[in-house]
Amino acid sequence: MISPSPFFYSDAGTLDSVPDDGEFSVGVLETMRARGGAIPLLPGHMARLARSASPGSAVLQHVESAATLIAERTANWAQGARVRLRYGLLHGESVWDFSVVPLEPNSPWQHGVSLSLCETRVTPEASISPFPSEAMDQSAETRQGLARKAALGCKLLKRDIYTRAEAELEQHVAGLEPGLFHEGVLLDAQGRVIEGLRSNLLVYRGGRWTTPSLRNCGVRGVMLDWLAARVEISEDDLLIPDLEQAEELAVCNAVRGVVPVIQLMLDSSGEDGARTLVPGSAVAALQALVATELH
Repeated sequence: MISPSPFFYSDAGTLDSVPDDGEFSVGVLETMRARGGAIPLLPGHMARLARSASPGSAVLQHVESAATLIAERTANWAQGARVRLRYGLLHGESVWDFSVVPLEPNSPWQHGVSLSLCETRVTPEASISPFPSEAMDQSAETRQGLARKAALGCKLLKRDIYTRAEAELEQHVAGLEPGLFHEGVLLDAQGRVIEGLRSNLLVYRGGRWTTPSLRNCGVRGVMLDWLAARVEISEDDLLIPDLEQAEELAVCNAVRGVVPVIQLMLDSSGEDGARTLVPGSAVAALQALVATELH
């Protein structure tokens, strides 16, 4: 069976290529999944784009229409598509574009995840919007709070911290259980757990789900928000021992859904080996929810 061909799309239509991320002076990113002629989480992605970049209603409408067209165009792709939307400033002009690639027949995440601790620390600047907030149009009385709410939790095109942290995973490869996807865990400067390199973290203990607090830094994932609107998930300050003492662990993102953590390698010295976890009914319930409502 011939694999579908990737393509690029913008307000100019289908393109042969798009500029590299590094050519944008500033920008934000949305990574989503299209399958069966739809992008189920598109409303969440559009809401985060509006919050992150304030591009204006006309631009948002054009982008949403393009995303819908892309979903229809990839409706027959067997595994669906990974749809990458960029919005930013390119040579002083506001532009947006999509990169669309077929998802793998066998997902590298399908057998679960191994978590390793990254030494690089995530900072607030890695997820604060580089664009002026629409709060500037509000009264002075409400401007500060609205601007802060809009600015936090964004997924930026400038991902230097994440690139450095990902390079550190190589030192943990020797202990990696075969078949698992290798995901990094990022802490902030105070040692609090924040997020994965490509995902948000979900910790199950004592009959309740918890996710690391994102009030100061970290990307607020669209899948995390979708889950939190349907399942009680508290947002708390978490440390490495909270992950180590979890009964079940999972990661989530908009492309891969909810994926169980099978292996923990969180000792940066590498001296204490790895812990193996067995996915249980709590993770299975989240996966069933995603499968039922988003597929």
